[in-house]
Amino acid sequence: MGKFLQKLLGRKLFYSLKYSQLFSAYEKILRHGNVVRQQKELALYKSFLPECNLIFDIGANDGHKTVAFLQTCKKVVCCEPDEQNFQLLQIRFRNYKRKLILLKKAVSDHIGEAILQVHHAGSAFNTLNQKWASLLEEQGEKYWNERIHFRSKQAVQLTTLNELIEQYGQPDFIKIDVEGSELQVLSGLNQKINWISFESFLPEFRDELLGCINHLQQLDANTKYNLIADEKILLENFMSSQQLIEWLDKSDLKAFEVLARQSE
Repeated sequence: MGKFLQKLLGRKLFYSLKYSQLFSAYEKILRHGNVVRQQKELALYKSFLPECNLIFDIGANDGHKTVAFLQTCKKVVCCEPDEQNFQLLQIRFRNYKRKLILLKKAVSDHIGEAILQVHHAGSAFNTLNQKWASLLEEQGEKYWNERIHFRSKQAVQLTTLNELIEQYGQPDFIKIDVEGSELQVLSGLNQKINWISFESFLPEFRDELLGCINHLQQLDANTKYNLIADEKILLENFMSSQQLIEWLDKSDLKAFEVLARQSE
């Protein structure tokens, strides 16, 4: 139904209606599940983040986490390279221009240009990472109950976390959701940050996970870790890097976020 309405109304008008006060009222009454998910995300971030000044949302997609970040801190910098998602973010957050900076860029370990492999416009699977694209095409039905093919490519501009920090200041929290390119993003950071989260997928991306942890340890040897799944922090206590790796090696957990806490 959503795709039909988007085609009928046009993308901009459709997004303007979808992210209007009228639709928000409709969701509260008839689509309560969406409201509950938003509340869970907000509760998650408030559980470990004090009121803060700046968050980097790397790989913002449709902005579902940005909503929580805007209620948690004074300013948010969003990076989203996909053309359709970027237009959606502009419309969805049109009333937050003082609190939100939107950048139509991907984040990596260098400044320049790269090729975004596109499943379809706006897809959360769109990626810069060939290994991730191959995994989805080979095993999409097994893991995501969907046939996934990357049929087109899009040139996108690249920046780095270091460059973003130079432009906008040091963030209190960096959320990274970049479909397999987490290590490249973290490799563009040369200073410790209070809180960082990044996605991982095991066992296929174990080497990349170890690379991410190793880089964070180089930035701060006292970094401690926890895990997030289904918008909940999983472990009762934060762990050292070695404890986390040992825990994961004994676990059957496959898709999750790593939450890293670096010393202030």
